[in-house]
Amino acid sequence: MEMKLTYIAIHAAEPEKMKNFYVKYLGAVVDESHPVDSTGPEGEGHACAADRASRSRVYSLSFQGGVKIRLIPERPVISDVSYALACHSSAMTAALQARPAYAVRLTFTVGSRKRVNELTGRLILEGYDVIYEPGFYGMEYYSSSVFDPEGNVIELVA
Repeated sequence: MEMKLTYIAIHAAEPEKMKNFYVKYLGAVVDESHPVDSTGPEGEGHACAADRASRSRVYSLSFQGGVKIRLIPERPVISDVSYALACHSSAMTAALQARPAYAVRLTFTVGSRKRVNELTGRLILEGYDVIYEPGFYGMEYYSSSVFDPEGNVIELVA
C-alpha cells in the first residue's frame, strides 16, 4: 500500500491573516475556503457558537510541488482567553495556554541566495521577526528563518 501525505494542518488563531501571509510571501494558492461548522459542542444558537462562526474559516492552500496546508481555526482562539474560559473546560484552557512558542516549522526552497535575501528583506521591512539573517548554517546551505504571523518558524532556503 502506497502512502501519500495529503496535507499539513496548522491550527491558527487568525486563519485569514495566516492565509494572507502564505499567499503574499510564499506563493500559496487558495484551493478552498469554507466556514467552520457552527454547531460544535455548545450547540447551535449558543453565544459561543455564534461568535466562533462569525470569525472562523478553514483555508486550504497549495504550493508549487504539490504540498498542501490547511489552516484551521483554533477552538478557542488562544489570544481570547475570556472566550476559552466561557466556552471550554479549564483543562482545555490550560492546555491551550501551555502550547509551545511555535508549533510548526516549515522549510521553503526559494531558488537562489538572491531570492532568500530579497524575501527576508521584504519580511523585515514589513515588520516580521527574523530568527536568523540570511547566511550559511549547519549543513552548508544558504538560508534564513522568520516567524509567520502566529509564531511558526518559516525557513527560506536557496
